[in-house]
Amino acid sequence: MSPSRKFFASGLFGIALGFAMLALVAYVAVHAEFQRRAAGAWMRHTLQVQSDLYQFYGLLQGAESGQRGFMITRDERYLEPCLEAAGKLSGVLDQLSELVRDNPEQLQAVAEMRPLLGERLEIINEAIADTRADQLDKAAQTIKSGRGKALMDRLQAIIGAMIETEKSLLESRERELNAAGGQFDAAIWAVGAIILVLGIFSLLNAQKQMTALQTSRDSLKVAYDQLISETTRREALESQLRQSQKLEAIGHLTGGIAHDFNNMLGVIVSSLHLLRRKLAGSDGEYVKLIDSAMDGADRAAAMVRRLLAFSRRQPLSPRPLDANKFVASVSDMVRRALGEKIELETVLAGGLWTTKIDQHELESAIVNLAVNARDAMPNGGKLTIETANCYLDDAYAAENQDLKPGQYVMIAVTDTGQGMSSEVISQAFDPFFTTKPSGKGTGLGLSQVHGFVKQSGGHVKIYSESGRGTCIKLYLPRFNLVDAPPAAISATAPKPLDLPLGTPEEVVLLVEDDDTARRVTAQGVRELGYTVLEAENGRAAIDIIRQRADIALLLTDVVMPDMDGARLAREAVFRRHNLRVLFITGYTRNAIVHNGVLDPGVKLLTKPFTLAQLAVKVREILNGK
Repeated sequence: MSPSRKFFASGLFGIALGFAMLALVAYVAVHAEFQRRAAGAWMRHTLQVQSDLYQFYGLLQGAESGQRGFMITRDERYLEPCLEAAGKLSGVLDQLSELVRDNPEQLQAVAEMRPLLGERLEIINEAIADTRADQLDKAAQTIKSGRGKALMDRLQAIIGAMIETEKSLLESRERELNAAGGQFDAAIWAVGAIILVLGIFSLLNAQKQMTALQTSRDSLKVAYDQLISETTRREALESQLRQSQKLEAIGHLTGGIAHDFNNMLGVIVSSLHLLRRKLAGSDGEYVKLIDSAMDGADRAAAMVRRLLAFSRRQPLSPRPLDANKFVASVSDMVRRALGEKIELETVLAGGLWTTKIDQHELESAIVNLAVNARDAMPNGGKLTIETANCYLDDAYAAENQDLKPGQYVMIAVTDTGQGMSSEVISQAFDPFFTTKPSGKGTGLGLSQVHGFVKQSGGHVKIYSESGRGTCIKLYLPRFNLVDAPPAAISATAPKPLDLPLGTPEEVVLLVEDDDTARRVTAQGVRELGYTVLEAENGRAAIDIIRQRADIALLLTDVVMPDMDGARLAREAVFRRHNLRVLFITGYTRNAIVHNGVLDPGVKLLTKPFTLAQLAVKVREILNGK
């Protein structure tokens, strides 16, 4: 027999052909992986371009807001964010130009924006200079000329077109990423199939060639079985690793984009809400423009929520439930889960509404929260479970786009443990995220609570400060045995225009360490007619109190660095004996009082509060003795 015939008869040709196919499939897999990485890099590039466009527009709006605030108040402090934003705009535009250098159409759009930006900044500087020179009529004429608005409209149109182009690119690159991923998965399956075929072929060939060597054949079969088992196990591990890396990459990517975007969107929505209230009685065209902007903001928020929608859906069996009886019934179970070092207190509201919820899932949620609280208090502490009726109105719903305004039954779980930083709070509901040591937690507790409450039509909110404890509020929708007609529901809703208002002679000093919260709250107080002074901490507030004797009300957060709200109130009242004080905090009243953060009997407004609640409380304090 010739050597070639022996080669074919021995089966080596089939083995060689199989390995050749295996090498080809491996090449396809490697090529697909490189394509997938390249598509992922281009997706990140597109998302960065979109982020810079949003940042550019936000800075431009910040410069306009600072100019208008200076023209209205003549306060130089309004120019600081304006000048800071104006200084950053050119840098952001340069960065955009560098990012889109591969796209001539987008590069041309950036080039078109440069002279428009320069002209808009010149108008802003001209209005500021006229205001400083007390030429208010000239400054007002500059604004009324419409040049600035026309420039802003053109810039907004260019930015919108660029964002739409980047969205199209993002969809295209996502398809490329999915296609490359599909090729990679197919190649992996092909590798497994080829290995299986090669193994079977080798076994049959070995049986044919080595019939006389029973022991060797048995050893080969054992080695083959081990190979198949190891290959299957490795494929399973690789699949789990790919899934884990995919979830981690998506979580970090969407979290980084949504963090800054949601902050800006919250300010935009709140500002539009206040503006719509101011123009409620004016020309309908202005209201239509504001509604269009609100619609765009709502759709943008919905896009962010879809990016962050990691919660799993589960079958529920909801039924009417008395939350007071439920909390009383689970108290023993929670007490056993907490142990002897932690004290449990329940504060049940009178006249509590009924909610419709899955009792077993709610029980699991409360126990999950209690276990997390126990782990946050290793040296002991106190856990408070509180119930209350709550109405979340349109203003609060505008700041929390996944929430419908209406009546809710609140269950708050508050601990005196280690608390959470703002970074941890922002990731607390992400699946598999945990701050516990390895082996101590799966990171699914809070994500399951969040998913269950959302699926039930409710809302979850976390209030926490590092070293001060944590309060998690579950808002469960009220259940009515007989649905009320829409007219009755709308008739009970508060009317924004009927709020008790103040006068410019009444001065309110607002102290809040969070910049965004301070800015939005100050806008609300000014909307009520008061004059507002702002301070970012207790020391700055004391300096203002020393300089101003006409301050009627101190509105201060409770938990602040260096000097908390209670200490600030004592020092402020010591200097101004007739000064009224209103505390604002994210903790529930009973938890704060019992935890000793505030003395009983103080005036307190808990977050989240509406503009109507703020108006009534401020007016009540200023009119009281």
